[in-house]
Amino acid sequence: MEQEYKWRADQALLGGALLWASSRIGSQSRTIHMKSRYFDTADGFLKLRGAALRLRQENGVSVCCMKLRDETTPEGCRTHEEYQCEAETLEDGLLLLPGKGAPETLCAEAAKAPLMEQCAVDFMRVAILLQEHDTVCELALDQGELRRNGRAAPLCEIELEFLAGDAQVFHALASELAEHLSLEPEPDSKLKRAMAL
Repeated sequence: MEQEYKWRADQALLGGALLWASSRIGSQSRTIHMKSRYFDTADGFLKLRGAALRLRQENGVSVCCMKLRDETTPEGCRTHEEYQCEAETLEDGLLLLPGKGAPETLCAEAAKAPLMEQCAVDFMRVAILLQEHDTVCELALDQGELRRNGRAAPLCEIELEFLAGDAQVFHALASELAEHLSLEPEPDSKLKRAMAL
């Protein structure tokens, strides 16, 4: 299960989050160009099953990802299953994802379905690895564009994802960051916002 907080941002808030992270001991950062394409059938086969399917280029590396059972708390913490593998095509990804824990039947049905690109997101991510004692999380500062059917909208957000350790420490870090910058939770995923264009 993946746990993450997502907040709305602007250029100033991205800069503030970067300063907050840089002041912490042991922070490490890298920049990633991410180009995501989301797929489903015309009648929403995956959406009806609570699933999202994505093929994303991450600095030129192609990664296939399936997400399931997305839930959001009032505080903005999102919890969902996420499975991913390196794959150049959706076909290859759907063959490999069950080996990563994704539902085999759903992957097999999706592989036979007439999947089409639904929307895309193109953005730059500054990913900062944070460690607080034995707890590790990643702060992501995302800025780019949501796209669908020739329409586009800007993307600017902050995410904090739990990687390992004590979940309570992770939640405390999220609370500290949100209070420090007066952040407003972003309740909708990139996919949902792109599909609303």
